Amino acid sequence: MKLIKFLLLAVLITSLLGCVSSTETKNIVADPEEAFTRHIKLARQYIGSKNRDLARLHLEKAAAFSSKTRRSKLHSGYGLLYQMEQETELAEKHFRQAIASDKKDSMARYNFAAFLYNQGRFKEALQQMQIVSEDLGYERRPQAFYIVGLAQSKTGQQAEALGSFEKATQLQPKFAEPYVEAAEIYFAQQKLPMAKRALDQYGFLAQPTAKSLWLAVRIEHSFGNRDGAASQGLKLKNLFPYSNENLEYQKWLKQ
Repeated sequence: MKLIKFLLLAVLITSLLGCVSSTETKNIVADPEEAFTRHIKLARQYIGSKNRDLARLHLEKAAAFSSKTRRSKLHSGYGLLYQMEQETELAEKHFRQAIASDKKDSMARYNFAAFLYNQGRFKEALQQMQIVSEDLGYERRPQAFYIVGLAQSKTGQQAEALGSFEKATQLQPKFAEPYVEAAEIYFAQQKLPMAKRALDQYGFLAQPTAKSLWLAVRIEHSFGNRDGAASQGLKLKNLFPYSNENLEYQKWLKQ
């Protein structure tokens, strides 16, 4: 869940231009479209920094420049704001209004799909994110395929999930997270060499996490490499002592 929130936050941050200053808010130009876009960007940035008051202020200002063609982005912004405030009904209402306003707005649909995933509504999230993944021009298409894979895995579609994770890494070879998810599935299928290769690839691209280290312990143990399992377990204990994965590891040691 935390990862999906991180990906959603990345959508907000990467869509912005620089930091906000008091002078920036004074330089909103009079052109309606440009003014609307600028206020929406500022609102998203404040949502990313969890500043609810300023986010709401700029959404209200954006509303003054709204039009039929801009309504999707405004509703999406309100959806993100209400999601941050844990007003789930209002958030969903605005996300749905955003999509109804512009069915081709992939960012709005991505945000809605991530919202549904975080609510544990995996089938609905999958349906929405699959539509996003079909948008060949959407800049976060690799992340869309990754979330498609997560949702497929949650709904028991392991083979399809592996295909989605592979697609994500084809589109963005340095995207690390799909590899560890694929390794988890391969391990569950007892395809140990494939699990090991996928996890090693993850290790080349990213720092270890509690999840990756706990998986590494089990893979090394399955290969009969006790020293390797102990080494990975020690890293897990030292780096993530209060993680659920370390608790699982400590229970596993006592078996």
